[in-house]
Amino acid sequence: MQKIIFPLILFVAGVSFIPGNAEAQQLFRRSQFMTNPFLSNPAIAGTLPESPITMNYRNQWTGFDGAPETMTLSGHTALPNRIGVGAIVYSDDTGGAIQRTGIEVAGSYTIDLNNYDAVSFGLSLMANQWSFDNDLDVWDVEDPALQYGMEQSVALDAHFGMMIFSEAYAFGFAIPNLIQASSGLGTSSLASGLDNTQIRHFRFMGHYRYDISDVFRIEPSALVRLTERTPAQLDVYMRGWYSDMAWVSLGFRTNDALVLGVGGEYGPFGLAYVYDLTSTAASYLSPHTHEVSLTYFVPRSGGFRSNSMNSRRILQRNRIVK
Repeated sequence: MQKIIFPLILFVAGVSFIPGNAEAQQLFRRSQFMTNPFLSNPAIAGTLPESPITMNYRNQWTGFDGAPETMTLSGHTALPNRIGVGAIVYSDDTGGAIQRTGIEVAGSYTIDLNNYDAVSFGLSLMANQWSFDNDLDVWDVEDPALQYGMEQSVALDAHFGMMIFSEAYAFGFAIPNLIQASSGLGTSSLASGLDNTQIRHFRFMGHYRYDISDVFRIEPSALVRLTERTPAQLDVYMRGWYSDMAWVSLGFRTNDALVLGVGGEYGPFGLAYVYDLTSTAASYLSPHTHEVSLTYFVPRSGGFRSNSMNSRRILQRNRIVK
C-alpha cells in the first residue's frame, strides 16, 4: 500500500495547484477515458500486456442539426527494449463549419522503478488537416477573417505524456498541442494577429484498482483538463466490475454532464457504451450524447510485462481478465 500512497499524494497535490483559468475546447472530447486511455496520453503506448485496437464513435447532442461527431481508430503495442509504439486516426466534425481529420503517431519508453512500478514517457507527432466551410449566414459579411468558399490547411504539432503505473494504479499527465501550431485557417486575419493558434492543453489523470472480492472490483478514476484561458474541467468516474467480464460506471464532468456507462470484455473483444446527460444550457438543444467503442485485444507472443497498466492474461484463459 505504501507504493500507492506516494504517487497518489503527488497526483492530488498536482490537481490542487491547478490554476483557475484554462483554455477553450480545441480537442475532441471523450467520456470514460479509461476505456481507451491511449487517446489521452501517448505514454500509454505499449504498457498493456496485449495490443488493443479500438474503434470509437461519439455523437454529441444527438438530434441537434449540425451536432459534433467524432470517430477514432487507434492501436498500440510493445516492441523489444521497453519501447512502445501506437497510432491514432481521427475525424472530428465540430459542428458543421469546421472539420478536422488527422493522424497521431506515438512512441514511448518505459523504465522499471522496482518489481511493481514503472514510469513511461511518450511523445507523438500530430498531423491535422483542417477544413473550414465559409458558406455561412454571418452578421458581418465584410469580416476579413472570412474567405467565402472552402478553406483547407495542414498543421503539424506534438503531444507529450508521462505515466507512473503498476497493475493496481496509474497516475500521469499529458500535454497536447505542445508546439502550439496555427491551424492555418483564416489566413487573411494574420495581419490582425488572429492566427488561429492551437493552444497548449494540460491533462492530469489517474485511476486506482481495488478488489473487493474474487468477483467484484471497483476502479475510481479522474481526469483534469486545463489550458491558460478557460476554467479547468474535471471528469470523475467510478467503474464497477463483475467477474472480470462486465462493468457499469457512473461519473460526471463539471459544468457539462452526468455520465453513465456499461460494457464488458469476453475473449479478445471489448465493448463499451456511454451516455451523457447534459447539465448545461446546451440541454435545450439536446440533452443526449452517445459514445460507443469496440476493442479487439491482440495477444503478444513475447509474454507479459510484469509492470503493466492492468493484469490481463489473455494467453492463459478464454476470458480476458482485467
